[in-house]
Amino acid sequence: MNPSTARPRWRATALAAAALGAAVLACATLGPSPAAAADTTVSVDLGNQGAVPNQAGSGFLYGLSQDGSGPADSLLQPLKPTLFRGGGARIAGGGWLGDGYTAGSGYRIRVDSALSQARRVTAAPYRATYHLLVSDVWGADTTQPSNTVYPCDNGDCSNWAAFIDRLVADVQASGVPVSYDIWNEPDGTGFWQRGVNSAQYYQMWDTAVREIRRLAPSAQIVGPSYSGYNHGWLDDFLGRTKADNTLPTVVNWHFGNDPAADAADARALLSAHGIAPLPLTINEYLFSQQQNAAYTAWFLDRLSASGVASAAHAIWTDCCGAGTLDSLLVGGQPTGQWWVYQAYARIGGHLLGTTGSGGIAVAAGADTTAHQVLALIGNNSGQGGTTTVTFQNLSAASWLRGGNGKVHAKIQRIPDQSPLGAPATVLDSDLTPDGNTLRVPVTLTSGTDAYTVTLTAGNGSTGPVDPVTTVVDGTATNSGDANYFQYGANWGVANGITDMYQQTANWTFTAGASATFHFHGSTVALHAVRDTDQGIMSLSVDGGSPVSVDNYAAARNASGTVWTSPALPSGSHTLTITNTGARNAHSTGNNIAVDRADVS
Repeated sequence: MNPSTARPRWRATALAAAALGAAVLACATLGPSPAAAADTTVSVDLGNQGAVPNQAGSGFLYGLSQDGSGPADSLLQPLKPTLFRGGGARIAGGGWLGDGYTAGSGYRIRVDSALSQARRVTAAPYRATYHLLVSDVWGADTTQPSNTVYPCDNGDCSNWAAFIDRLVADVQASGVPVSYDIWNEPDGTGFWQRGVNSAQYYQMWDTAVREIRRLAPSAQIVGPSYSGYNHGWLDDFLGRTKADNTLPTVVNWHFGNDPAADAADARALLSAHGIAPLPLTINEYLFSQQQNAAYTAWFLDRLSASGVASAAHAIWTDCCGAGTLDSLLVGGQPTGQWWVYQAYARIGGHLLGTTGSGGIAVAAGADTTAHQVLALIGNNSGQGGTTTVTFQNLSAASWLRGGNGKVHAKIQRIPDQSPLGAPATVLDSDLTPDGNTLRVPVTLTSGTDAYTVTLTAGNGSTGPVDPVTTVVDGTATNSGDANYFQYGANWGVANGITDMYQQTANWTFTAGASATFHFHGSTVALHAVRDTDQGIMSLSVDGGSPVSVDNYAAARNASGTVWTSPALPSGSHTLTITNTGARNAHSTGNNIAVDRADVS
């Protein structure tokens, strides 16, 4: 699924005002519902050292600015990106299609954008791969008119062949290395309306592959780029393209429930068709609902175990030239997701064997040169509780034991906040191993936050550091507590909302309706629904000047951070939340739905 469409089938649908409370919040989630879960244990085996980390998940779809200059190297290099994907989607002019099926200014601006991006990221220091989205250059970015003549309509592939010839010539003239991703999501979406794996699809595919290989025999060709992993579709595709001698050089799909399981199935299909192993990529992953620090870390952890060569974070809100890495950057500042990718990039040495549990996944590496073990903990179920990370076979990394026989553990929490200045260190202390095993308990403050555990040699220091963050659900209204919400008139409560913390939300669609959050601390981060039917709220701390927060978004994010307070004097404070009755011009409603608050 290309980022350049709103994908309404994945978005919540607003109902009439009478049923608004449930309608605004009722959205099918793609994973288990968030809840306080039983404590879990995951393991990291230091005696099971495997491949060097390949940064498989450090890729971005339309994450760069139109000319490829943004974001700055200082924000991109720490992520060690290995894959980028683009083709000028949504740039005015409509590509080859918009030029009347020829190479005019609309085509030229899209090619120039893609090649400018590829020129930057395929060169030093990145040396990344660039997947050129051929169908976007052609013009199939969901903005194409209803009377579009698609490649090979009526059996005529001549214009499509002419387009491929011109594109390959322009790429070769540029000297920029790209991989040709022929058609985005050719399975009944807004990009290809001629049927998944249809006869016409294979006419289009075969024509493109043969022309590319005629003009550039060593070119890398990517496909089929289905909108999701589908065993039957891929089985058909591999069989047909093998018979036609048009197999891609890279097998690619989008999303999927578990990249490790999907990759194993894809390899089995290749073997069943008698096809030698091919590189596997996933050049779009993470649905809008999944784009929080915890789920991103979980998917990266599973990618580390998958053997997939590379993968790219999907884009939902900033298509297609904002240069924000799909909102990993907000206002030019890192978010919680950005810090997850930065942690993932720091996993060095050799990957370690790991075992997850109960929606928790872990990826880890042992770096002998740096004398460090780093583990990234992700969560696909929104669960809380305590996860104990059991590091086994410490003797395989004898340098971890200091002179006192202890191992030093540093636990950092990566809150799902936008922006986020830095992860919070919650433990920085020597721990005593139990023989050849070290157990490190990690308290999951919030089901949308990720964690890292770093092991180094014991150095004699002990004790926790940094203040604890308290998560307060929107339904916490007991005035006897240190932190609680107080709602005025015209607020409702919804339960069983599977993509929100504790499955609850407090909502209003009435202008002027207000609520107050009483808290004791020095900062507060407010989580609320962002969606197509959300309005604008005002926030005021301790009666100060209000700030406006627009909760409209083209794709639903039910529990992300919408606002973080500045640093406050430690003590008691109030946050007043008011529905202004105003809305973004693109929004279909003026609803406000509060999820929770995080107090530090």
